[in-house]
This record gives sequence, C-alpha cells and structure tokens, in this order.
Amino acid sequence: MNMNNQPQFTFTFPAPSATPRPPRYSKALWLVGIGLLANAAVLLLARGQAPDIAFDRAALAQAAPAPQTGQLLGARGLYMMPAQLGPTTFGLYLMDVDSSTICVYKALPDNNHFRLMAARSFKYDRFLEDFNNETLRPKEVQKIVEAQQQRVELQQKEDQPTVDQTPKPAENLPDPPK
Repeated sequence: MNMNNQPQFTFTFPAPSATPRPPRYSKALWLVGIGLLANAAVLLLARGQAPDIAFDRAALAQAAPAPQTGQLLGARGLYMMPAQLGPTTFGLYLMDVDSSTICVYKALPDNNHFRLMAARSFKYDRFLEDFNNETLRPKEVQKIVEAQQQRVELQQKEDQPTVDQTPKPAENLPDPPK
C-alpha cells in the first residue's frame, strides 16, 4: 500500500477573538425570569378563587352569574362559526340555542355583505332517532317525532297488564267449606 495515495486532512481552529463576551446572565434575563416566577406563583395561589379584576370569568370559560333582574344580557345561547361553503366560497353558521334555529350566511367580499343562504329550526330534529333525508320541513319532522313518541307510549302500555293484578282483600275470598 502506497502512503502517498492516502488523503490528507488539515484542521484549522478559529483564532480566539479579542472582543470580550457579555456576561452569561445579564440583568434583563434575571428580571424576565423573576417576572415569570411571580406570574406562576400568582396563578398557582389563585387557582379557583381568582378575583374578577385579575381574571375575567369569560376568559376562563366559566358561566357568569345571572343578573338579579332575571334577564340575561349579551349574546347568551348564540353561537357563530366560520364555514367554507365551497372551494372558494366562505361564510358563517349562526346558531341560536334559545329559539332552536340555525342559519347559514355566505360572505360576499366584493361589496362586504353577507347573504342569508338557509335557515332552519332544529327544535324537533334533535328528537329523531332514525332518519336520513334532506327534503323534510320542520313541521313534517314534528309529526314524525310525535308519531314516534306515540309508538313509545303504546309500547309502554302493551307491557302493562290489562287486568288489575293487585291482590284482593280477604273478604273477597270464597267461604271455607263447613
């Protein structure tokens, strides 16, 4: 084996710089660290009993107490969600839980408007157990649900005996033989 055919490697190391490095832990980093620790301590100590000033109840997804007047203020029971209605068409869904309705709006970016595409009551839809069709109207769904409930009531009546099964008092027993 010839020694002249072996590759040669040279390593070079950078020369030490003459500029001094900043201290490893600067005062700003210490202040940030102390601030983070203080924040963690407040969150741990205030768990469950946070004052309203420090933490907003809505931000923690907690239900706000009902006002004393009995009326709920704001948009309680109203949900909105963005939707992609087609490959390039966008809009939003709006659901009102109190009135049991859902609406679909299409966004029209040319004139900054929304167009109502569909609205439907789901008051009776949620009681259906077995249905898969898109042509029914809410009144027809109501009739199907009512018929379904009548079938359940009839089935419960069929399970009950038609003759009174309660034990009779002893006075209705036949007289013993003499």
